[in-house]
Amino acid sequence: MKLLMRKPVTETRIIKRVDYFEFRELIDKFKGKVKVNSHAYFRLSKMQRKVYKDEALIEMITEEKPAFIGIQKNQNYATFFSKKEGYLRLMFKVTKENIEIVTFYITDTIPNI
Repeated sequence: MKLLMRKPVTETRIIKRVDYFEFRELIDKFKGKVKVNSHAYFRLSKMQRKVYKDEALIEMITEEKPAFIGIQKNQNYATFFSKKEGYLRLMFKVTKENIEIVTFYITDTIPNI
């Protein structure tokens, strides 16, 4: 019997680092047009859902400077914001109309590219 081996999903692998000024231009272009996908909260506990509201995530992406910014293989952006314990990885996609925060979670490290 032959076993099928599947390659791990690499769509969220970061393939390119993004300069902060390029990121800032993108955010400024869509200021006021940032929304949060309902899927963004699926990884969170009830307590975390009380802390991370739409407004807090939008403020983070529009006002804070990320420690790292990259583009993933699936063409979504991944931003890493320094927090007390690790980093908050916030992923978003850009459409013609807006920036949509897709998901986020806490991680220990930022990627090495």
